Amino acid sequence: MQNRSPIVHRITSALLIVAMCNVALPSTMHVLAAEKKAEDVQLAGQMIVSGSVTVNDKKAVTGTTVFSNSKIAVACAKGNSAIVNLGRLGRIELTPGSKIMLKFVDGVISGDLLEGKAVVNAPAGIKVSINTPDGVISAEGKEAAVIPVNSQRGVRCVPAAVGGSSNALSSLSPGALAGILLGVGGATVAGAAVASSTNTSAASGLIP
Repeated sequence: MQNRSPIVHRITSALLIVAMCNVALPSTMHVLAAEKKAEDVQLAGQMIVSGSVTVNDKKAVTGTTVFSNSKIAVACAKGNSAIVNLGRLGRIELTPGSKIMLKFVDGVISGDLLEGKAVVNAPAGIKVSINTPDGVISAEGKEAAVIPVNSQRGVRCVPAAVGGSSNALSSLSPGALAGILLGVGGATVAGAAVASSTNTSAASGLIP
């Protein structure tokens, strides 16, 4: 019996170790699952919406959840805007007429600004890299930054005409009409419009 006691002791110890591992393993798995779930929640943004905004072609309202690789579009009219709050990553503000494919992972805000203007507010430690048709706007994240991102291409918003576009335009002076056209990138058209107006007035005898 004395010769067998060390063997029995070893077997008993081994069984105790196995039993303790079986108890500790589920607890560890629950902790890891909880940490992963918390991380997933932080990497989802929430919208603050004013006016007409869509996320992946579906109407968005304040509180709409935004995940990475979401396409956000703000309707091209005054008063429309959107803010995407990404929690510890920062936030993105979008103006009327903006369209962006927004991407974000831990420590990085990125995406493709297709049209319009965005302003990225990023705290220190968060890198920013936004592609536009005109180039890449980026920040290394060494310090907190407010980064305007503009696209000079695509549709730009202009004030809606009151009382019908044809009547409103016909009542404008040539200089005012040229100013509106220049504001949307139509310098050549504006020059033609002013020249046409001058020629018409001269032909009518209004200009000696």
